[in-house]
Amino acid sequence: MISVLHVDDEKGLLEAVKLSLEDTGVCTVDTAVSAELAMEMLRSHTYDAIISDYAMPDINGIELLRMVREEFGEIPFILYTVIPREDVLIEAINSGVTFYLQKGTEQGVQTAELIHVIEQALTRRTAEQALRESENRYRTIIENIIDVYYRTDSEGTLIYASPSVLQMLGYDSLDELIGKRNGEFWKEPAERDIFMALLKEKKEVRDYEVTLLTRSGETIYVAVSSRICTDENGAFDGVEGIFRDISERKKAEAELKAKNFELAEMNSELSDTLKKLTTVQTELAQRNQDLIVREESQKRSAAALKRANKQLNLLSSITRHDILNQITALNGYLTLVRDELPDGITTRYLDMLESVAGTIETQIAFTRVYQDLGSQEPQWLEISSLIPHITISGLTITESDLHGIRIYADPIAGKVFENLLDNTIRHGGTVSRIEVTVHKEPGHLIITWDDNGVGIPASEKELIFQRGYGKNTGFGLFLVREILAITGITIREIGTEGNGARFEILVPEGGYQINQTNGST
Repeated sequence: MISVLHVDDEKGLLEAVKLSLEDTGVCTVDTAVSAELAMEMLRSHTYDAIISDYAMPDINGIELLRMVREEFGEIPFILYTVIPREDVLIEAINSGVTFYLQKGTEQGVQTAELIHVIEQALTRRTAEQALRESENRYRTIIENIIDVYYRTDSEGTLIYASPSVLQMLGYDSLDELIGKRNGEFWKEPAERDIFMALLKEKKEVRDYEVTLLTRSGETIYVAVSSRICTDENGAFDGVEGIFRDISERKKAEAELKAKNFELAEMNSELSDTLKKLTTVQTELAQRNQDLIVREESQKRSAAALKRANKQLNLLSSITRHDILNQITALNGYLTLVRDELPDGITTRYLDMLESVAGTIETQIAFTRVYQDLGSQEPQWLEISSLIPHITISGLTITESDLHGIRIYADPIAGKVFENLLDNTIRHGGTVSRIEVTVHKEPGHLIITWDDNGVGIPASEKELIFQRGYGKNTGFGLFLVREILAITGITIREIGTEGNGARFEILVPEGGYQINQTNGST
C-alpha cells in the first residue's frame, strides 16, 4: 500500500479524493487542511507521496513544497490545482515539484490520473535513489582505490584521475594534474607511441609495463591496464584505465636476478663440494653398515644377558628358598639342643648361632627386595598411596597436602616409607608423632618425614645411608636411597639430635605432578 498525504483547504474535496484513492486498494490517504498541519504530520509519520493544492490560506502549495524539500528531501510532491497559470507551473518546477496535475470534473478519470502520477513518481524516486547509490559506490571505489584510475580525452589531455595518483606521482593537488597532456608523465615519449599504437590496434591492453616520471623527476615503474573509449558515433574519444606502482616489484626482480647469478656461481662450487660429499657419503654408508652389524651383535648380547639375568634371578630365588628352609631347620635343631643341653656355656654358643642364623635370614630377605630393584619401568605413583596406613598404639601418623601429588619412581617405592617407619620405631625412642608433608622449592618438590623422637647425631647423618651401618641389619636406609636414586630422587636427614629425626626427599623438576586442585603442574 502507498502511503499518501493530501493537503487542501477544502475538506469536502479531501474526503472525496481520500475515498476515491483508497477505494482503488492501492493507497492509504491521510488528510491535512493546511500546510502547517501537513508539516506536523510529516514530522510524526512517513509518507511515500504528497498531493497538495496550490491556493491555500497563509502558506500556498509551492511554499509548502519548498518547506518539504528543505526538511524532508526528495519525497514525491504532486501539485494538484485548478489554476492553469504558466508562472505557477514554472515556479513549481524551479522549486522541485515532481508532477503538476490540474483538477478536473470527472472523478474517475482524476483518480486514475492521480494513481498513475503517484506510481510514476515513486518509480522515478526509486530509480533516482538507485542511481545516486550506484554513483556514490562508484565514487567511493574510485576515490579510495590504491591503484590509480585515469581518463584522457581524444587529444590525450588528462580529464580525471583518482586521488591515489597524488602520492604515487608526488603532487599536492589534482588541480596540478588535470589538464596536462598525458605524454608529460612518460619518461620516454617513444615508449608512449608504442603503447598507443598497440592500444588502438587491440582496443585493450592489460598489465603493460611502462616508466613514468614523478613531480621530482624520479623514475617509477607502473603496470597499465587500459581501453579505448568511443563516443556515440563510434569515434575515438580518449583512453581510460588503471595503473599501479610496480617499482618495488621491479627492484625485487633486479635483486633476484643478481641473486640468481650469485647462486649460479655458488652452484658451481657446490657441485665440486657435492662430489666430495658423495665420497664421504660412501664412506659413511660403509660405517653405517658396520654400526648396524655391531648393533645387531649388541642386541643379541642384550637378549642373552636378559636370559642370563632371568636364569640368575630364578636360581637366586630357588637358592634363597632352599637356604631359608635350611635356616628354618637349623633354628629347629638349635631349639632342640637348647632344651637338651641347658648349661650356661652351651646356651651362650646357641645364642651366638641363633644370632648368626638370624643375620643370614635378614640378608636373604634383603636380597629378595634388592633383586626387584630396577627390574621394572618407573611409574607415576600417588604419594598418599605410598604412606603406610597402620595403627600402632601411642603413635600418630599425620599427612598434609599429599592428595593429588604423584612422583615418578620405581614401583617398589612403597618400601621407602615402610623402611622410614621401621627406622622411626626401632631407633626413635619414645616416638608419639610422625608428620608427612610436601612443599615446593626452586628446582625441587620436597617430601618431609618428621618425627618427635630422639633424633640422629650429626656425625651419623650420612653414615646411616651406608650399607651395613646401624644397630639392626644396616640395610633399611641404604635400600631407601637406592630405590629413590633410580629416578634421580635424593634423600637427606636434617633433624636436630634430641628434637627428632627429619628426612627430606628431594624430587627434581619433571619428576613430580600436581593436579589442578593442588596447584599447577
